[in-house]
Amino acid sequence: MRSSLQRNEEAVSAAVATVLMFGGVLSIIGMMMVSMIPVIEELEGSVERHNMSAQMSLLAHQTAALSEKGMPGDSTSIELIPVDGSLEWQHMQSGMWYAATWHEDMSFRMRGALDFDDELEVRHPESMNTALCMDDLRLGPSNAFHYSVPEWADKVSFTVAPGLAIPLGPVDVELAVNGSVLQNIELMVDGLQEIDALNLGLFTLSSSHELNLFVERGGGGTTLVAPNDASPIDATGRSWSVPLPAGISRLHMISPGANQISITNESTTATYYAIPSGQNRVGAAFSHTIERATAGVVHLTASDASRLLLQTSTANDHGITAIPSTDGHYLGNAFIAPSLEGEMVFTNPGINSVTVTWRGGGVSVAPNQSLTFDWPPAGINGAPMIEAEGDVFMTWRAATTGQGANTSGLSIYPADDTGASSGQHHTFHTEDSTLAQSVHLMRAGQTIEWNLSGATENNGTMYGGNGQESVNLTEGTSTLIVTTGHTLRATRISGTNGLLQLLHDGQQRCLSIGVEASGWIAMTLPWTSMSGRGEVDLKNAWRAGTHPSSLQITLIGGQGQSTHATIGTVWGFHLSRLSYGFSSSIMGMEVAYSGGAVVTNHPEFEAFVVVSPSDRGGPGPRFAATVPSLHPTATSTTGAGAMHLDIELVDRSSLASTIAYEIRRGWSEPYGTSIATASADGLESSEDWTIYPGRIDLLTDYVGWVPDPSYGTSEAVWHTNGQPIQFTLQMSSLNVHMTEAIS
Repeated sequence: MRSSLQRNEEAVSAAVATVLMFGGVLSIIGMMMVSMIPVIEELEGSVERHNMSAQMSLLAHQTAALSEKGMPGDSTSIELIPVDGSLEWQHMQSGMWYAATWHEDMSFRMRGALDFDDELEVRHPESMNTALCMDDLRLGPSNAFHYSVPEWADKVSFTVAPGLAIPLGPVDVELAVNGSVLQNIELMVDGLQEIDALNLGLFTLSSSHELNLFVERGGGGTTLVAPNDASPIDATGRSWSVPLPAGISRLHMISPGANQISITNESTTATYYAIPSGQNRVGAAFSHTIERATAGVVHLTASDASRLLLQTSTANDHGITAIPSTDGHYLGNAFIAPSLEGEMVFTNPGINSVTVTWRGGGVSVAPNQSLTFDWPPAGINGAPMIEAEGDVFMTWRAATTGQGANTSGLSIYPADDTGASSGQHHTFHTEDSTLAQSVHLMRAGQTIEWNLSGATENNGTMYGGNGQESVNLTEGTSTLIVTTGHTLRATRISGTNGLLQLLHDGQQRCLSIGVEASGWIAMTLPWTSMSGRGEVDLKNAWRAGTHPSSLQITLIGGQGQSTHATIGTVWGFHLSRLSYGFSSSIMGMEVAYSGGAVVTNHPEFEAFVVVSPSDRGGPGPRFAATVPSLHPTATSTTGAGAMHLDIELVDRSSLASTIAYEIRRGWSEPYGTSIATASADGLESSEDWTIYPGRIDLLTDYVGWVPDPSYGTSEAVWHTNGQPIQFTLQMSSLNVHMTEAIS
């Protein structure tokens, strides 16, 4: 059979052409899709960025209003509704700091203190850098204040230290021995708690709020009371909250000028006046006796910057206290002395003799020696002003004639190398006494090896749970040196009576510098390094106090005749960061809120500031800022759904309110440089900056933030044409509870 099939060449060609054309169309469509998908994704990312930027801008506005104007217990709420991304809290990716200097033509810069390691660098080229003191600010809802109470304490009394706005509800205080909780205490704001410590040994108090805490031995004694609003320049204050025991107590206040003092005892307020006598080199002194049937809290306010001493012993021979200089540190060359009857001990830690003078008198103190003088000097009516040719320590002690060496009391032994309450070099001068004399050592760091030589020989090591030790002293001079490690506090224990206000464990950790340099000076933080550790480890370290959860850094240096003046202060904040993560044409895009600023890296990881940090400038050379320290509660949730945020103001405290000469602000990268640039609003209209870019010293037609001209810096300087700045800095602690929104 012959086949009837025939090949149609034209049909085959048409079919092949159709298939090729269809394939070409698909290829074109595919290439169009490949090129259009990133555009579509970028448009989607832009929608997400602008949507969440608007929501977080509202969050920033409400948080700023609550931080600046709210009272503890006030709250606000907001709902964040993600488009396609997710919300999470980050604790290791946000930090910022403020710095201020307190003397003209001085600068103080810091870097690296918020890097979670144990290293930082400071820079102050204008004079000698003497020492650096660091305080843990204990920011965050889980970071309690820890107070280590020594085993020699007979009684402990404490009250809440109020700030600008104090909490309404009870403050939680936990008493623990060897890590085991023995008692939970709820303390109201004006409440007083007394603890019989005779049989407790060494124990720890952990409080959700800062306390004014006093330890007492025997029949009490005399101590210097820290103010609620201590000045960062000289540690003077204008308000105090003092827990008084039952019985008779005496309050003694000194100030350089006239003073109006208000004393609130329970519900009664009385006003008194301290007027200078008019004598040259004599300040104002005020003494007041209070007798209470039961223990309670007394609040004092003063119109002038003052210091307050408390006596809880009615006997003449009880009480020893170190007196700070007018610079606020214990080693200095100018003092305002109390007019209490007793003796004044001048100690010269230097290698040259020092002449100490006051109105109508004076003494010469030999090198590395102490000299005692009956106090107050005859013919002086008020608080004598004392001047010294060099640096000395000054200690007042209650004493009847000829019995000063047998005065019972508790007192701080300041460090020779830092002039502050802690350091690595202490000298103990022990007089011939019938009373037992000893020194209580407490580590202000993590690991310490020390050696005590001279009249008393001893050595020891402190690390881990071993943080305190007492050493008996013999007559003569003994020198304590920290050979390895961080820093020590030393407390003098004389006899069986005394009174002392305790610092919390993270406060006043001071290290010696002792150099003058134009560049950066490397220092070591007296805390454990958390470099390379995870977020869980960091939170545990914050909670335990082994790493600072935000800190205050004080530089002590040379100013005029003083070698121990406070040059400047830095406040560094570890801030919790609320981040909304999403993707566009690339992964890793975010919109984040931290410290009042809203930032984003969209598009292409380019840092952009949506909302700058809130501050207030002008009129004239004025600057004020409130730092919102926002931290999530332990039960807060995160995720991709709609979230409801309840934000509550826990506390607002003043960090500074005084005259400053230079103010700086720094922010962690990758947004630090952008924030510094964005804050300089209006700088581009300055003719001086246009003609002389980077020359802040020639900028005369602009007031406000100026990015620091240094290479690669994320700092900005508040520029006021060289005028002193009325500087106010506050910190608001905010707790936020984030839960899934109920539809």
